[in-house]
Amino acid sequence: MKIHIPVLENMLAMARQHVALEQEAARKYKRDQRVDEQAGAKIEMPAEDTNRTIQFDEPKKNPP
Repeated sequence: MKIHIPVLENMLAMARQHVALEQEAARKYKRDQRVDEQAGAKIEMPAEDTNRTIQFDEPKKNPP
């Protein structure tokens, strides 16, 4: 026979939600740290190509 005590069930639900919120915050923090590390990367020209100019192709037009 199970005894249901609503107050205890609510407290348990709140504790589980709190843990879930902490885990989500930790995942978000880790994701933000990875994004920050990638944003710090620099793109540099190779040393032997410093005098070469960079040319871009004309943008492609969408068909009508």
